[in-house]
Amino acid sequence: GEPRVSKDRIEKLDLEKNVIQWRVLEGPLKKEYKSFLKTMTVSPKQGGSGSVVKWNVKYERVDHEKVANLERQLQFFAEMTKEVDRYLLSQE
Repeated sequence: GEPRVSKDRIEKLDLEKNVIQWRVLEGPLKKEYKSFLKTMTVSPKQGGSGSVVKWNVKYERVDHEKVANLERQLQFFAEMTKEVDRYLLSQE
C-alpha cells in the first residue's frame, strides 16, 4: 500500500514494565478518529524464552455510525512488533 505518515506524541514510557503509549496528533487517522491512543506492552514469555507483545487501542470515531476498520492498523502493529523483535535480538 501507499506510505502514510502521522505525527504522534509519546504519552507514556515505562522501561521497567516495557510499556510505550502513543497518541496520534496529525495524519490520515485524524480524519476518521477524534482520538487514537496506541499502547504496546512487552512481557516475558511464561515457561520459556522470548517475549509476548500485547497491543491495546483506544479510539473515538469522528462518525459514530460507521464501524471501525482497523485492518491497516493491525498490519502496522504486526510490522512494528517484528521491528521491535529484530532490535531486541540484535541486542543479545
